[in-house]
Amino acid sequence: MSTLASAIKWIKKDRVDPILKKARSIALCAFVSHIWKARNAFIFDGTPFTEEAIFHKIQKHINKIIAFLLLDAQKTIGQNPPPRSSTHLTMAEKESSPSETSLISNKEETPNGNTFDFKKGVKNRFETSPHMKKLPPEFVLQLERNPLSATLAEIPVIDLSGLNCPSEIRTSTVKAISSACELWGFFMITNHGIKMSLIEEMLGVAQEFFDLNLSEKMKYASEDVMSPVRYGTSLNTSKKHNLHWRDYFRHYGHPFQHSFHLWPVNPPKYRNVAKEYLEEIWQLAMKLGGAISEGLGLENGYIEKSMGEGLQILAANYYPPCPEPDKTLGLAAHSDHGGLTILMQNGVDGLQIKHNGEWFSVQHVPGTFLVNIGDYLEILSNGKYKSVEHRATVNAQKTRISVAVGHGPELKSPIKPASPLVDEREGIHYRPITYQDYIRLQQSITTRGKNALQAVLINK
Repeated sequence: MSTLASAIKWIKKDRVDPILKKARSIALCAFVSHIWKARNAFIFDGTPFTEEAIFHKIQKHINKIIAFLLLDAQKTIGQNPPPRSSTHLTMAEKESSPSETSLISNKEETPNGNTFDFKKGVKNRFETSPHMKKLPPEFVLQLERNPLSATLAEIPVIDLSGLNCPSEIRTSTVKAISSACELWGFFMITNHGIKMSLIEEMLGVAQEFFDLNLSEKMKYASEDVMSPVRYGTSLNTSKKHNLHWRDYFRHYGHPFQHSFHLWPVNPPKYRNVAKEYLEEIWQLAMKLGGAISEGLGLENGYIEKSMGEGLQILAANYYPPCPEPDKTLGLAAHSDHGGLTILMQNGVDGLQIKHNGEWFSVQHVPGTFLVNIGDYLEILSNGKYKSVEHRATVNAQKTRISVAVGHGPELKSPIKPASPLVDEREGIHYRPITYQDYIRLQQSITTRGKNALQAVLINK
């Protein structure tokens, strides 16, 4: 039966309920135009263009229309709404409630009518459907091209031991970092001083956390993007968006006295290993910050001082094997809100960066860290250094785990261009905003990219 015929048959049901009939008619009229607009497309509202998908959309939105019609009828005739099935009542109430914009609900209905609890994450979904051959339609993204076809990047590689050498070598290393920040916003570092054993331990406890039973992980689930400890799936925002093939666990690091007591007690070694790792990474970030200050011509320690007590955020990401990795992403294109992000991974490639308008894959090199400039440094440098857009792809064979650690100023600190870098003729290029407000803005946007930065950019 065609979509239109199905919808007409659906309208004729429940003739004794005029409000329900009227609501169905409104829904049908509203969607007919969308059906014709999408008839030659392969994608309909982020899902495959099928009759089932379209009819599902009609059924989904009808309940919201019912709720408003019932409220209007109650006000007009001063009586209780006419009786209807408990299924319609429950769905209408859900659709008209304040939580309708939330992605993190217990159940979601797929275009084929099935339901799943995506709060359980993609790891759970992969493990409970080991023979999955097709990517669930709610994960299919509208991508311009196959993300797995990106060219391999030849990114700057910097030997960080040069910062400990005599002045000539140190100056050369600072210039290399400055050039990488200005031209790429991204670079790889070697000889960083952090033991390989600690890196492996951190990856190990991250893996152990994701291997915990669901009830243990869900203790840390939250829709608050500012929560100091947070477990979730897909993107960080709690607003509705196309789903991404990722589970994540995030928590604050330095200064530890504010959040350490909130960290997981399971796995048993997690707290001690993560604290030692984050202490080492913080020192590394401050060392890089000093070199970047020098490269920008700022006074010694300018960036470190601008951060005050600072805010460090660890984000562990879990990307299980995906049945159709060419149709989705693990993490959408975005820039980071902080100053510097230092990333390591388990040896499985998946990171891509955007350079000169093109996407490039970054190959993993054991024992190295990947460093990228975030929005805070772009603002502080008044646009001289650019934060880099990056994303995560997935693959069909192996699980990828990455641990990214971001570094920014105190939450209540105003972020704005450094005065010595503001040209009198051009002035500042970014509006001042508190770091806390900027994080909330950036983490709440469903269309990522650099949209948050664009919101504070002053157009000249």
